[in-house]
Amino acid sequence: MRMKTFRLLVISALVMILLPLVSFSQDSIPEDFCISAQELKLYNLINDYRKAMTLPEISLSQSLCYVARSHARDLFINRPDSNTCNFHSWSDKGPWKACCYEKEIKDRSCMIEKPAEFTPYTGKAYEIIYWENKQATPERAFDQWRETSVARSLITNFKEWEEFEWKAVGIAVYEGFAIAWFGTSPEQNSKTRVCESGQIIEFKVAEVLNEALIINAPTNRSYLIFGSFSSLEDAKIQQEKYIADGFKKAKIIDKDNKFRISLADYPTPELAAEAKKELPSKFKNAWILTF
Repeated sequence: MRMKTFRLLVISALVMILLPLVSFSQDSIPEDFCISAQELKLYNLINDYRKAMTLPEISLSQSLCYVARSHARDLFINRPDSNTCNFHSWSDKGPWKACCYEKEIKDRSCMIEKPAEFTPYTGKAYEIIYWENKQATPERAFDQWRETSVARSLITNFKEWEEFEWKAVGIAVYEGFAIAWFGTSPEQNSKTRVCESGQIIEFKVAEVLNEALIINAPTNRSYLIFGSFSSLEDAKIQQEKYIADGFKKAKIIDKDNKFRISLADYPTPELAAEAKKELPSKFKNAWILTF
């Protein structure tokens, strides 16, 4: 029985066993498929948040939107989440492989290979789910994801998700469910129609931004500082180590005759403080410099 006001589930990817793809036909998306204005709003909320974190936008995938909608309907109508099966489970009432997704499950194919079972999307994908016992809204779903560490980490590629690059995303808002699927492969030539306006959202490859690695003039950005050196050469050595450790946006701040190392930077101190909470424990003494 669904008793709580909301529930949220995400996959933990610390340990995964990836099994071969099962053999299912790759059906086309129905010609009349479209996303709602509410779903478009949730998509924009996710990308606006990523942009604020200086992360690239994720392109909208028609296939992943269809997977998200199909799963939301399956959860609402057929309720495969019973006994030990959680919201990542699927019923036997569709063109996909029925499966029970349990918390301690080691076969993640129930989730990550699901899009390839009944859509043209062939990449692996990861799902986050929000549920409440009334009509879900984009704002409430996104606020809950943003305030929940494991969902926030997936959306912003923090912690165990640092090595992933989201190339596509699909969104659904249906009854009490809001669902987002994040894919590791692009879906070229994807065109997603918005039901109410008829707007067509075409897939686009995210732009690669060339950023300066040494900052010596004010930018009015907030930097997460961890390390200060008296020489530029020493700072460069440490910067390279941090980049190798996954801090791909590590920079050197040349200010007041000191060379400080920034792990990441953000447009406001508030966003920097939020990001600091997600740093590994060995960086707990990082501090914020607005320059």
